This record gives sequence, C-alpha cells and structure tokens, in this order.
Amino acid sequence: MKIILTIFTSLLLLASCGADTATPPVTTESSQKTILALGDSLTAGYGLPITDSYPSQLEARLREKWYNYRLINAWISGDTTAWLLSRLDWALEGDTPSLAILCIGANDAFQGKSVEDIEKNLRQIIEKIRAKNIPILFAGMKAPLNLGGEYGKSYEAMFPRLAKEYDLVYMDFFLEWVALKANLNQDDRIHPTREGYAIVVENLMEILEGEELVGK
Repeated sequence: MKIILTIFTSLLLLASCGADTATPPVTTESSQKTILALGDSLTAGYGLPITDSYPSQLEARLREKWYNYRLINAWISGDTTAWLLSRLDWALEGDTPSLAILCIGANDAFQGKSVEDIEKNLRQIIEKIRAKNIPILFAGMKAPLNLGGEYGKSYEAMFPRLAKEYDLVYMDFFLEWVALKANLNQDDRIHPTREGYAIVVENLMEILEGEELVGK
C-alpha cells in the first residue's frame, strides 16, 4: 500500500509539472506591468487592424512567453516629434509604466524638418520620460533617400548619439529586415504588413530579453 501511494503521488507531481509547461501562470491585474508605445503611424499599425499593429503583436508575444505585460498604444498617425512633445504630459499621466518604447521622427524627415529641431524635440521628450523614472527603449530611423546624402547622414547619426548621451537602450533601426521589402510592406512601401510587424516584434523581443527590460 505504501509503495502504491508513493507511485500515485509521483504521478500527480509529474502531471502538475506537465501542466505548468502547457499553460501560463495565473496572473492578476495588480501584478500586470505596462509598456508605453510612443510613436506615429508605424506604432499605430496604419492600414491594418489594430490587432496587427506591433504593440498588439508584442503584447501577445510577451504573454506567449509568460511575461505579464499590457501595451499602451499612445500613437497618432502623422505624428512628429513636435506633436508628440506637445501631448507627452497627457500620455504620461496615470500609473507609471515599466518601460517606454520610443519610435518617432520619421514624419519629421518626410517633411524635411531640420535635424537641429528634431533633435531639440527628442531631447525634451527623452528628458520628460526620464523625469518619471521610466526606462526607454529608443528606436532609430533612416532618412528618405530623396533628401540627399548630407541630410541623411546628419539625421541618422542623431539617434545613436542621443542614445549614448542619455544612456538609453538602443534599437539601431526600427524596421530592420523589413524596410524596402515588398512582401513585408503595404502598397505604399512605407508601412509594414502584419508579417512585417511580426519581424519587428521579434527584433524587439531580442532586445527586451537581452537587456532584461522585461521580467516575470
């Protein structure tokens, strides 16, 4: 009888271990952390259902890996650094997020804004977020080719320079492995498809986990 009981107990333990690997742990709203996604149409998922945007896909990917995070998508299509700066206090109201993902500046370049003005706005945005003690994952962008080589060099050098100065976790190019690939972008050749954003999400996950910006 003692032997049978021991075997039965061992089977129960094995079953419970198997269940743990099959389903995520039970979490509560009070234990849930938030990530604030700040940006423009690239954050909004322009042209796609909201569920296909990178914040929605990233939230789903985090949950798949048992990270209890909710993404707050604080985007406006067409947003520039100046517009984001003007509404940032509102976006930062309420509970403090665990992380901010900052991807902004593409529309400034498309509009030919001066790099000096873009940088000035980015500095103020970064400093406002840092004042709330929110870690930042800062994403760099590439300049449109039609603006010329000198503008492009100055614009693209701005992002890593700011990341280094403010000691931010840096993503070299938000659309790495996606930009200019017809099968991963919509007809405008600018905004990714669902499949394109899935690649963006995997790139983000590599940074989030590698830099220990998320925790269980």
